[in-house]
Amino acid sequence: MDTLPILTSERILVPLLAVTSAALVAYVALQLPGWTRHVSQRLPFSLPKSKAAAKEAALEESQPIFVTKELDFPYDWWTSRKLFELEKRAVMSKTWLHVCHSSLFKKAGDYRAFHIADFSFFVVLGKDGRLRGFHNICRHRAYSVVTKSEGSCLVMRCKYHGWSYDTQGKLIKAPKFEDNQGFSRSENNLFEIRTFIDSSGFLYANFDIYGSDGLTIRVGVPIRARLTLVESWSLEANFNWKFAVPSGAFRVSSLMYLNKFAELLTEASGLFESWRWPTEFELSPLTRLMRSSSGEHWLTVTVIPVSELKSTIQCSFYCSRLGPKAALQVTAVKQEVDESVKKLEMSFCGCQHIWRNPRCSVSGAFAGGDQSAQPTGAPDGWRSTPSVSDAGHEPSVQSR
Repeated sequence: MDTLPILTSERILVPLLAVTSAALVAYVALQLPGWTRHVSQRLPFSLPKSKAAAKEAALEESQPIFVTKELDFPYDWWTSRKLFELEKRAVMSKTWLHVCHSSLFKKAGDYRAFHIADFSFFVVLGKDGRLRGFHNICRHRAYSVVTKSEGSCLVMRCKYHGWSYDTQGKLIKAPKFEDNQGFSRSENNLFEIRTFIDSSGFLYANFDIYGSDGLTIRVGVPIRARLTLVESWSLEANFNWKFAVPSGAFRVSSLMYLNKFAELLTEASGLFESWRWPTEFELSPLTRLMRSSSGEHWLTVTVIPVSELKSTIQCSFYCSRLGPKAALQVTAVKQEVDESVKKLEMSFCGCQHIWRNPRCSVSGAFAGGDQSAQPTGAPDGWRSTPSVSDAGHEPSVQSR
């Protein structure tokens, strides 16, 4: 009976002390506004705002917020001379680049000269049946060893002072130097570059002497012995090389036809769509390979950088079964490639206006001209990431 008053007192005093403490804290908070703000920042709630503050907050929330779309790349990504020089050192000189098909070399001494991003070189077939690549620079006065784009000779002679080299790049003749004391022909051979031929016969070159020795490129079927070059041609283009790199820049519809049996299979079941062999591949950062659905026609399109604003489009049309229709097919392909280049040029010109004036719209870049000239099939290069391999990274084929 003695504990009952004590329990009753505890039940009364504890809530009373809690209420008193809360009232004391509230009183102190009202007397110290700075302390109130400090405490309110730590609590999961905020004290009521005044009417003026509430109106100001409502006014701020009612004003529209403008969000601008920034470009994915710096404004000089496509037009910078310094960046172009860096790309030549970091990309073109340190990765495998597609050159041509090995079937173009028939006999010993056959050679072809190339010029990619200020690198002048040639590939020659030796007597041992091996293809070798060399910088097209004479070791005497740095004059060009071969001056034609293609030819055949077992001894390549520089026309400046007559220094001559064999198909293995060895110096075999140096007029007026043979009797010089200390001169060694073995120390003045041509500078060789690394070459590689994949399982399908496509030839690649790499200017980096310390890079990897192999490639992971696979086209899918062995086509080395079946390809015959029908025609090669080139086009001069007024756009940055990265602008034409993304897949689909040179979509050639005349190659993408299906035979009747394939059409029936496609209509019968959508499953066969995933079984079709891909019709577009990436041979290297600068080259794409396209094939017809019949597998008889092949087209390589290489974008060769010339400057930050100019490129050369090099095309080679191959045929596995040479016939009278090949010439007609080449005509149609050349027309489509030419149209693609013109569309890319117009798109690049319009995008240059956008890069200089980021607030203008895409359609505004083509104002005053034919709106239908806007390329619909060309990639949106000004806001898409170009598929360029990283420096030193080995290119691999990716079906599209």
